[in-house]
Amino acid sequence: MVSLLLSKALASYLFLASLSSAHSHIAYLIINNNHYRGFDPSGRTTNAPNVVGWSTTGRDDGFVPPSNYSTPDIICHRDGAPGKAHAPVKQGDNIHVQWNGWPLSHSGPVMSYLAPCSNLNTTDGCGSVDKTQLRWTKIDNSSPAFINDVSGPPGEWATDLLIASNNSWLVGIPSNLEPGPYVLRHEIIALHYANKNDGAQNYPQCVNLWVEDRASQSTGVRAADPIQTTVPKSTVVSLLPGAGTPASNLYKPTDPGVSIDIYRTLSTYVIPGPTVAPWAAPVPLRYQMKMSTPLTTGTPISVEGTRTVPFPAAETGV
Repeated sequence: MVSLLLSKALASYLFLASLSSAHSHIAYLIINNNHYRGFDPSGRTTNAPNVVGWSTTGRDDGFVPPSNYSTPDIICHRDGAPGKAHAPVKQGDNIHVQWNGWPLSHSGPVMSYLAPCSNLNTTDGCGSVDKTQLRWTKIDNSSPAFINDVSGPPGEWATDLLIASNNSWLVGIPSNLEPGPYVLRHEIIALHYANKNDGAQNYPQCVNLWVEDRASQSTGVRAADPIQTTVPKSTVVSLLPGAGTPASNLYKPTDPGVSIDIYRTLSTYVIPGPTVAPWAAPVPLRYQMKMSTPLTTGTPISVEGTRTVPFPAAETGV
């Protein structure tokens, strides 16, 4: 896998090298060949109502340090605020989370969490949710985030696989997740300075999803049918608002996966945060290099109570 990752990563090396100081953000999601825009911190999407990504004040595409793990910045990045739009996704779909590049040197784990917005006193899904009330359940931790050390320290990591996969990561939505509004919190922890005090770099990114009941929808084209983990049909996964973990309790600066020297020979890596939920459907590493090309621009959903409506065509441009 090492040579395959490196050969695919080299094609993007020059571009990625230019990002070494700029870091990155989620540019868009690809769901069933439709793409939905994330928040662009450069300002190009500031007034666009159809952006599914949460806005932030991280104009530098920067990070959240371990010293801020107990602050609201770790929830959905610096001053994270929800947009009104939601990307529609069916139970059992896989989402390509497309980053705006990723620096080759920023090795570390890739993780995903879900938090429900139902019953949190909103009438617009996740569009006006109080982020401090969100409770997170981990649905993917890129295990094993540290792939091997065959090439010598720092070795091969989940981030190398992400780079080789066109800077994207596949996130599986469980086939029996209860329909409704959710925030997907997708995060990379860069460990290249984690051997220094307060040196790990967290890049949490949030996007709004509206999970639809597959049985009541047209079949469509699924991103990767063979990848999904099957959940018994009699089981309905319901994330109650009180379940899960507040983001401020996910990590500690002293966690072994946060305070670590990746330039020493490693035999294993302890992924930070809670364990992955037993009903989750993480996409195995061997399938992460499945590419996806956006064919059309998807229509985001606006939420009115329990009813969803598409954004008007007049509002879909930037």
